[in-house]
Amino acid sequence: MIQALDDLEKPITVERVSSVEAAGAAGETTDFDCFVVRGAMATASVEPSDGIETCQRVRAVLPGVPAAIYSVNLDHNRLRAAFEADIAVVSDAPGSPELVYRQLRYAAGMEEHVQSPAELLDSLFAYYPHHLFLKDEVGRFEALSDATAREYNLDPDVIEGLTDFDLLEYDTAVEAYREEQALMETGDRIVERIDHWVDEDGRDRWMSITKAPRYDDEGTPVGIVGSTREVTREKRKEQMVRELHTVSRELVRAQTRADIGRAVMAVTDDVPVFSHIQVVLREDGSHKLQPLGDGEGETLFDRHEERFRAVVDGGAAQYVTAAGDVVDDPELAVDLETAVLPLGEHGALGVAADTGPFTEFGIDLTNILAANLEATLDRAERERELQRQNERLEEFASIVSHDLRNPLNVASGATELLAEEHDSPQIDRITDALDRMEQLIEALLTLARKGQVVGETEFVDLADAARDAWQVVDAPSATMTVEGSVGVVADRNRLIELFENLFRNAVEHGGETVTVEVGVREAGDGFYVADDGAGFGTSDTERLFDMGYSGADGTGYGLYIVSTIAESHGWTVTAGAGEDGGARFDVSGVGIERPGPE
Repeated sequence: MIQALDDLEKPITVERVSSVEAAGAAGETTDFDCFVVRGAMATASVEPSDGIETCQRVRAVLPGVPAAIYSVNLDHNRLRAAFEADIAVVSDAPGSPELVYRQLRYAAGMEEHVQSPAELLDSLFAYYPHHLFLKDEVGRFEALSDATAREYNLDPDVIEGLTDFDLLEYDTAVEAYREEQALMETGDRIVERIDHWVDEDGRDRWMSITKAPRYDDEGTPVGIVGSTREVTREKRKEQMVRELHTVSRELVRAQTRADIGRAVMAVTDDVPVFSHIQVVLREDGSHKLQPLGDGEGETLFDRHEERFRAVVDGGAAQYVTAAGDVVDDPELAVDLETAVLPLGEHGALGVAADTGPFTEFGIDLTNILAANLEATLDRAERERELQRQNERLEEFASIVSHDLRNPLNVASGATELLAEEHDSPQIDRITDALDRMEQLIEALLTLARKGQVVGETEFVDLADAARDAWQVVDAPSATMTVEGSVGVVADRNRLIELFENLFRNAVEHGGETVTVEVGVREAGDGFYVADDGAGFGTSDTERLFDMGYSGADGTGYGLYIVSTIAESHGWTVTAGAGEDGGARFDVSGVGIERPGPE
């Protein structure tokens, strides 16, 4: 900065010294106009420097010389402390030596305002782009900005002395007068209130209004100071964003990719930033593009097919200017006419501005629209894939239910007849095998028809779900208790199914007199199911949830179903030993709502 000041064509001489003592010695031979010390807060790259303390030391050796701190990064507290110590502050302004020079003159007491307060006020009224006005205690305009006068197509000196009754509709003037009289009486203020009206051309307009009472030296209210700023453009932007989000929510109702694309193209009816929207989808399994539309007139795809193909193949947005130039960064051009944005693996979205070039706001809306469209297409693709999976699972379930059950029923009936004719221990083995096959079929049907799909979740009372599940467990001598009551975020039917499988597992492995306990984990992040049975014995607890694994004579599907239900909720289920030596299953990662005072 010293070098920059030396290079300025200004009458300034800078002498640099390395210590307070050197400053005192220099002051014996030179009449300095001010001295400056460095002040900085400590950062990773800046050494700290207490400029206030240093200034006080320099003052002792240079009495009467004005002091200043060259501020590198001082916070407001340190700046306030400097002002309280009568120390000026010179800002760190790289590349602006003229500013530093003027600040140094001010610190030395040599800089004075060229204009008087009245001239400064005149400048404010003349050049401030928003409406400013001063009224007296009875509502007459005493002063106003040129922007305010232009609103009424009059000169400011003509309006001075008039009231709102001369300029506004009568009802509006009465409302403003009563409001301003109330402000002077109560001392309240109005800050950025938004008022809406319809102009003479039938267009909606909005104005941000700020008003406050003003006072004389004795504290008596003498009028109103106010400002207004038209915010019609901002309000219209807000409306367009709301409309865009409304359209985005409505996309959820569209089922097919084509329906989704056409719904987006209808945005032009509600968001005037876009005059034309073109959705181009990639056909399944190919690079062929399918432009959506009604086939009438030239489309954006017709005009910019090359751009659409480049975006689909390259995955990066492209922007076309009015002159036909193509750029990949909207900040590199100011006359953008068309934007083509990628939609992931689905295709591309093309948007053309309404009138004139795209604004920054228009580009932002385009990005929002593209992001919402891509997310909706992703959702539709997931649902389509899920539908295909469900169809395959349903086909599998039909085969299991009919093609396997029919011969199984025949075998079961034949076994019963055989048992009536013969007394053989082999018949019991056949019966047990057929029963196990029936259990396996039931488990497979459960997996095939429900898989990992979870329906709508809600807060479900844990105790109620556990009791409902216990009702279907065939174990009249067993006992189930619930410790505590909370609500858990779950699909109620799947939660009950999870409990059913854990309860059956407890009865199968713990005996018909087993005691089962359901409770809330101490960590408060889920629940547990524990029993006082024999526990897992030599079973590998890490494999308990594997499909088909059983530590005894079970099907090996019950705990696998438990794990799929937990995973589909986003939960984690683990197995371990209970406090009473039995088995315990912990389900964590569960959203829990504890009951309130009611």
